[in-house]
Amino acid sequence: MPENAKRAVISVGTLPEVVSLREAVLKSVGYTVFSTARPEEALSRVRSGDCGVLLLCYSVRDLWRRQLVREFREKCPHGRIVAITNSKMDEVPKEVDELVFGIEGAEALIDAIQGKAA
Repeated sequence: MPENAKRAVISVGTLPEVVSLREAVLKSVGYTVFSTARPEEALSRVRSGDCGVLLLCYSVRDLWRRQLVREFREKCPHGRIVAITNSKMDEVPKEVDELVFGIEGAEALIDAIQGKAA
């Protein structure tokens, strides 16, 4: 995967202020970020092969989350999926590569996007 593709993030969430904050954090360290509250827009991006990282907020409905994960894995086999949760979990769900607990802050988000183990 080309380096610029690795640095492309599709961020999906339904809380506009939170999505904006995540976008600002990631752009500040050099990522290209496409943020949306509309899962169908994210699907369109995935289908076009924009495949670095899919950042999925806990606020996205389960049905959409499953569809986004399935299509991202199919269209972007070398991409990574990072999920953000609002509650602590003992293990990372099998369908994602990284899990971030929302209140862990900017460094935890950046580390998860970059694939650095905590």
